[in-house]
Amino acid sequence: MQKKPCNHECLAASEFSKVLICRECGVVHLHIQNMSLRLEVNEFLSFADTMAEASHQARMGQKDKSKRGGFTVVKSSTRLN
Repeated sequence: MQKKPCNHECLAASEFSKVLICRECGVVHLHIQNMSLRLEVNEFLSFADTMAEASHQARMGQKDKSKRGGFTVVKSSTRLN
């Protein structure tokens, strides 16, 4: 049985990163400079939500440094497999 090659569709790209998806196999390819991650769609969506929240918090920290003391380091006991 021969597996059909992936058909990658570009979801977004910048000078720094690129996100591709193969809708047939349900895998998202996240390329950041010389690093690549392959994530199932639901894992990617969870990661994207986390990054969107982090981005929002980072922007708030940049806009309002006088009211906030900077970023808070949070250690999580959850391991990603």
